Amino acid sequence: MRPPDLEFGADDKPPLATLFLLGLQHAGIVATAFVFPILVARAAGIEAGAAAFFVSMSMLANGISTIFQAIKHPEFGSGYLIPRVAGPNYVSASILALQSGGLSLLCGMTVFSGALQVALSRVVQRLRVLFPVEVTGLVIMMLGVAVVPYALPQFFGMTGSATSPDLTVTAISIITLSVTIGITVWGRGQIRLFPVIIGMAVGYSLCIVTGLAGADPLGRIAASPLVALPDPRYFGLSFEPVLMIPFGIAAIVTFVKSFGEFSICQRINNTEWKRPDMKNIQSGLFADGIASGLGGLFGGMGQTGSSSNIGLSIATRSTSRYIGFMTGGILIVLAFLPVLATVFLIMPGPVIGGTLIYVAGFIIVGGFQTITTRMLDSRKIFVIGISFIFGISVYLIPGAYANVPLLVRPLFDSALSLTTVIAIILNLVMRIGVKQRIIVTIDPEGRISDQIFNLMERQGEAWAARGEVIHRMAMALTEACELVTGEIRTSGPVTVSVSFDEYNLDAEVSYTGTPLPLPETRPSEEEILNDPAAMLCLGGFLIRGHADKVSSSASGGMAVLKIHMEH
Repeated sequence: MRPPDLEFGADDKPPLATLFLLGLQHAGIVATAFVFPILVARAAGIEAGAAAFFVSMSMLANGISTIFQAIKHPEFGSGYLIPRVAGPNYVSASILALQSGGLSLLCGMTVFSGALQVALSRVVQRLRVLFPVEVTGLVIMMLGVAVVPYALPQFFGMTGSATSPDLTVTAISIITLSVTIGITVWGRGQIRLFPVIIGMAVGYSLCIVTGLAGADPLGRIAASPLVALPDPRYFGLSFEPVLMIPFGIAAIVTFVKSFGEFSICQRINNTEWKRPDMKNIQSGLFADGIASGLGGLFGGMGQTGSSSNIGLSIATRSTSRYIGFMTGGILIVLAFLPVLATVFLIMPGPVIGGTLIYVAGFIIVGGFQTITTRMLDSRKIFVIGISFIFGISVYLIPGAYANVPLLVRPLFDSALSLTTVIAIILNLVMRIGVKQRIIVTIDPEGRISDQIFNLMERQGEAWAARGEVIHRMAMALTEACELVTGEIRTSGPVTVSVSFDEYNLDAEVSYTGTPLPLPETRPSEEEILNDPAAMLCLGGFLIRGHADKVSSSASGGMAVLKIHMEH
């Protein structure tokens, strides 16, 4: 069900002018990630022509993959607004490929990583056990956390050799952030849809006035070529088996990251979201892999989803996939129009910092909200807490993983990748000893409600089940057991069996006696007052109201009440 507060839902088509401005706003966020292909080119020391080709083709790949993801098809595309960027998780592997065999090797290995993602997408439904909701929520949260190390240095002007905040940079960053937040919170009408583009414009103008946009930024824009086509000399593909390890790791990290991105997009577009839609995720991952492979064929860098853009779509209440088509189109145009691309490529630090801080907050809170939809016991708390602690150690102790072998370095490049891997491993370990089916005997002399609620709360936490469903089952079981021991007066033990499999919560109450009646209509007040059996019918009616499905039967003197709830 579509959330009522969305201005434009996933399938809504905004007016053309609004669509263009929303797309331009998202392109501005994507532009903050252009730094990664530039960083790779500089670190590898490739010549200027090849570097320009590499950056332009990465933009082209961004645009194509963004459009692919906006396609809504059962087998291809998620149908959500998830712009793609040159992925930071590909930085180490890409530098290694450029240094080893130049641009052709980087392109060939990027094609390999895309093919691996395609293969993984075909089996993702079998990997559901690796991604329970609490792990998915943690991954979503880390999508936002991963933005912060890039945003804060820009926000405070502590890039390059600067070791202390620059007051002018910080002031402009604060103004940019304040304008963006102010429009989001207090803006009225259509202006609320464009907080980032307005905040960017204000910050950009202040940077030009104060000289923080560099020497003669307007002249640099004017001096850029109007149109530039890719130089065919730089196209090429080659492969190196040893590089399959770092590029494979980068592909797997992208795969898991995308899983979290698709999950949060499903959640923000559906008020009744309970768990990830694996079929939709499979389609999105398949499109992701194809897009990454094409990016390598064109000569660009590996692609990944932009969590910052997801944060922007939440902030602006505009999640229309048509914005994805527009954003992709703008990025494709930028790849061939350097004069426009330069506007984004020379974007000042305060604009980048203020904007990224704004969007990161939405993603982090979204992750918290996803985690807290489930009950958590000590096992789940350890999975989340330990994974988070070691994940952020990447940023808190930068040299902690300096001696990690180069081939597995992509795992330790970001808090997101390390957190995700640790969470998956710990989740599998912590599942040991957790029974998916529990059987207990009710003590009729004790307080039945306490026995049932303690059982269900304990198991709900161990299973990381939704609290609302566990509470409903506890109410139904309490009512049933009290009826059996009080109204039916069974002569033998009352056994309660409860099982869980993420999609279903089922319980059986077994006892010696007659089956419980389960009327579809409530007994009248007169019947309750005059007919002793009416209380039994009232209890059965209440049980039916708590459950999604319920049945009562008897055989050989033993009665069984079955209660089913969808999870």
